[in-house]
Amino acid sequence: MKEEIMSATGRSSTRPYRGVFPVAPTIFDDGGRLDLEGQKRAIDFMIDAGSDGLCILANFSEQFLLRDEEREAVMTT
Repeated sequence: MKEEIMSATGRSSTRPYRGVFPVAPTIFDDGGRLDLEGQKRAIDFMIDAGSDGLCILANFSEQFLLRDEEREAVMTT
C-alpha cells in the first residue's frame, strides 16, 4: 500500500505505508447477526496493541457475506 503526501511545493508523491496493518475480523453474535459492540472491542484491542492501521472489510473479514447496510454499519462503528 502507498500513502499519498503533498510536498512543500504542492506536488503529490507517494511512499509505502510502514508498520502493522492487521485485518480486523467481523464479529457476529450466536444468531449470526453483526455484534457491533464486539466489533468495537476488537478494534479497540488492535489499536491498544499498537497497530499502525487497520484493514476493515478485507478479504478475511466476511465482507462478501454482508449486506450493504451491514458493511456500512461496520465502517461507521
